[in-house]
Amino acid sequence: MKLWMLRALVLGAWLVGGGVRAAEAPWRSLFDGKTQAGWAATPFAGAGEVEVRDGTLVLNQGILTGVHWTNEFPTVDYELSLEAQRVLGIDFFCGLTFPVGPDHLTLIVGGWGGSVVGLSNIDGDSANQNATTSLERFESGRWYALRLRVVSTNVSVWLDERRIIDLDTRGKRLSLREGEIERSKPLGVASWSTTAALRQLRWRPIAAAAAAPSADAGRPPAPAAALPAETLTAMDRLVSGMLASRGGWDRLAELCDTFGARPSASPALDSAVDWILARMRDDGLENVHGEPVAVPRWERGTESVEMLSPRRERLPMLGLGGSVGTPPGGISAPVVVVTNFAELSQRAPEARGRIVLFDVPFTEYGQTVRFRTQGAVEAAKAGAVASLVRSVADDSLRTPHTGAMRYEDGVPRIPHAALAPEDAGRIAREVARGRPVTLRLEMSASERGTATNRNVVAEIRGREKPDEIVVLGGHIDSWDVGQGAQDDGGGCVAAWEALRWMKKLGLRPRRTVRCVLWTDEERGGRGAQAYREAHAAELPRHVVALEADAGTFTPLGFGFTGSDAARARLAPVHAFLGDRLGAGKADSRGVAADIAPLLERGVPVMSLHVDRARYFRVHHTEADTVDKVDPEALARCSAAMAAMVYAIADLPESLPR
Repeated sequence: MKLWMLRALVLGAWLVGGGVRAAEAPWRSLFDGKTQAGWAATPFAGAGEVEVRDGTLVLNQGILTGVHWTNEFPTVDYELSLEAQRVLGIDFFCGLTFPVGPDHLTLIVGGWGGSVVGLSNIDGDSANQNATTSLERFESGRWYALRLRVVSTNVSVWLDERRIIDLDTRGKRLSLREGEIERSKPLGVASWSTTAALRQLRWRPIAAAAAAPSADAGRPPAPAAALPAETLTAMDRLVSGMLASRGGWDRLAELCDTFGARPSASPALDSAVDWILARMRDDGLENVHGEPVAVPRWERGTESVEMLSPRRERLPMLGLGGSVGTPPGGISAPVVVVTNFAELSQRAPEARGRIVLFDVPFTEYGQTVRFRTQGAVEAAKAGAVASLVRSVADDSLRTPHTGAMRYEDGVPRIPHAALAPEDAGRIAREVARGRPVTLRLEMSASERGTATNRNVVAEIRGREKPDEIVVLGGHIDSWDVGQGAQDDGGGCVAAWEALRWMKKLGLRPRRTVRCVLWTDEERGGRGAQAYREAHAAELPRHVVALEADAGTFTPLGFGFTGSDAARARLAPVHAFLGDRLGAGKADSRGVAADIAPLLERGVPVMSLHVDRARYFRVHHTEADTVDKVDPEALARCSAAMAAMVYAIADLPESLPR
């Protein structure tokens, strides 16, 4: 269909409606259920097969698999709808790229491990960290109805007739993520490492009257009322007292030195929780208790990597959490080096019977971590006997980084481990010189049943509305290396200190402030899920949930994921933090691992943002010890969190959802 015909349809619909209200144009099919007419397979590297099956358009699991529309399509004033289903896999099953005037966006449904919905990119931020981000629970095998509406000033998205995105595009920079997704333009649908099925793809033009924004569209929220004087005084007392104290660092040092690493299901974690609960009671906090959580027990055992050729050398390594072990005597095999999944797919015959090394330089954590979490699956599909990854870090002193990985049903389970970036790079250079590298990998890692851990809960009860709850916390578990000081002992102590200082200064806000130290964040987030289920009846009264899980370096501000009205109400708090702590930055990146399940139930969430320039130097390594935590920076993080949650808990009216 020619573009002038589309414009005529829009104008005709407007005229029929008398220019007053929209006459809904009929839907026009984009897929006949029998052929791929009008669509072409998008030439992504490592793409799966595209086929029509049982009246659906199927994007079979590959790395990035997709189709794009080969005919003209409007750029604005249109609606598009489809039904999508995740058939197999755990990542996004609908990556819908579409035009917005001269620009393009991609609607991600089920991304970043299976639950993220949002638009990429808004002002340079991806779908998992901008104002459109939300989390939804998606079931494999179920159809989900999606509807997209694009007008000159707004993009809206409905999921099963529930509007989940309402974005005023004025003043915002709209773009696609860098990379192959550009091949989806002007209109395309893709899936990532997932088999997806699509049906009922259709579109219709929107008449001008319907497309026109309302008088209130784009109008900024009304200016927030100033904080009450007594609230500001309390916030100032908290900040002054906490900045002058080294008590938080001393407490963190005692936790780390006494118990060391605190992996899920370990005696060390159980003893650390006992100690924390006793200290919280000594602090005079209220409703102090542990809440049981069933978690799997994985043990690292002994492990090693030795280079056998071109010369013999033992290399630093760490097995990845959840990996299987090697057979007795280990695995000795040549190495094939790849830099992405697409290259692995193209070189699959070379990988058979070999050890695959993913030598992928760090870009951003959310992108590079895919090779750690998914590398064993993709290597096994290519016939590899084991897989290694360049540690997910932007800085290193030859310290390998561990972290979680996963397997996939129906795919052989092969050992998976991390090398230091320096050694991964050296192996890649040797192979590029034409000098084959052979390694011997030995690992005795295994799953050893389940155990019971506990979430830690403590409160300052509200003086007027104790049933309304403001949550803050971090995760008390760590990996089994180092001391878990930056990840996330410091975040836990920062939250704990906020309550301790409220109690010490005799401050009791209108609402309850609850500290939660979640367990099992590193191995799957079962503590966060257990908290959500145990407190399901309270969630409508959860005002906000705040997490610190990015290290306790110099605080910069907070991200908030929630309504625009609530964001406006927080403006005076950000201003206060900017003046007192230089931590007044505010953005929409509020999601973190342990509070994501609460966001799925409608609870607004916040994250502490810090200067992370040195975070990945120690993240998930033996170097994550308490000496890497600066006492002043920890105190400033604690003070920022205390002031933020006190202000929210003491607002005359609750934050609007």
